[in-house]
Amino acid sequence: MEQDFGERLKNYRRARNLTQRELAEQVGVSDKTVSRWESGGGYPDVPVLVPLAKALGVTVDDLLNEERPVRTLTKTDWQNLLSFAFALGGGVLFFLLDLFMPALLCYLGYLGCLAYGVYLQKYYAYQSRWFLLGEAVVNLGVNLSIALGLVASLGAMSVTMNIWNQDRAGTRLLWWGVTHLPEVAVAVVLLALALTAATQCLVWEKGFGGQLGGAGKILRLDWGRPSWRRLLPALVPLLAGLYWLPALWREVGPRVPRLLHAQDGFYLLWLLVLALLAALPLLKRGYRKWIPPVWVMTALCWGMTGLRVWEAMWSDGSGRYWDYRAEAIGTGRFFAVGWGTGGTLLFALALAAAWLLLSCLTLQRAAPEAPAPTE
Repeated sequence: MEQDFGERLKNYRRARNLTQRELAEQVGVSDKTVSRWESGGGYPDVPVLVPLAKALGVTVDDLLNEERPVRTLTKTDWQNLLSFAFALGGGVLFFLLDLFMPALLCYLGYLGCLAYGVYLQKYYAYQSRWFLLGEAVVNLGVNLSIALGLVASLGAMSVTMNIWNQDRAGTRLLWWGVTHLPEVAVAVVLLALALTAATQCLVWEKGFGGQLGGAGKILRLDWGRPSWRRLLPALVPLLAGLYWLPALWREVGPRVPRLLHAQDGFYLLWLLVLALLAALPLLKRGYRKWIPPVWVMTALCWGMTGLRVWEAMWSDGSGRYWDYRAEAIGTGRFFAVGWGTGGTLLFALALAAAWLLLSCLTLQRAAPEAPAPTE
């Protein structure tokens, strides 16, 4: 009987692609104990059978019943499949409903389906890493759609509100989207990644206990309260975005025309100043590793130059703003002046949110839990 159990245990373990050591860590015993079970030299205690069966993705009956070599689907299996159906099917449903329903309602419905799928994984299923991978891919696709809609909506609103000739709103919006396609794509991807990272952190924390992999096996994801030195660089993209405020240029431009003549040059200088100021608090030992990421984030802020709109041109002769006309720029009497849009603001907020998320999360190796004493 013990020899038959050992053979079944070995087959189930190999089917799950687990080593004896990995299985032992999940169950809370030593790898020598697992080896002894598989060789027919022992039999697990009754309290160990349930975690052993769960680690192998089978039932206790499957382990003990030698007359059931072919495993049938159990209630847990169906609940596991149901969790996949809600988490992955919710994303498919989002794209179908988004064709004729408000995107916000579709997104809330998707989050509800995802939450129920995570609930089933936590309490009734195996907490499968395939579930985590599958729902992460679907989640990223849904968030890309949401981010694209937000950037397009804010861009349309900003372009329409900023131009003085409303009859040209559609043409100007199309021209803005085509000419700034790379920058718009960067803003969409950054916003989608920020939304996906936030959602995945909740999934890991609520559905998987903040742990990736088996018990004590790989990594644990923890929330922390970072120091002000790590949080301070989140102001960099916000301050960089303030440079492109339309109201700022309408007021400052007539007073300091030199800024208008070298708009991009002064923005580059502003980014360099922000990079240096943000790096100063991080010079303390233990924080220096955060300086390169700060500089990378500051360099990404240059993408805001592609999200501005050319809604005005400045005349040195009259000292006034005029409605932008490409043909007038060619005469040499005017030069274009750009300022930010809703897309610029969204770009800055996405970078700041990504930095805050990066600062508050830590990944560490999860120490294996001590096995319960057995008599």
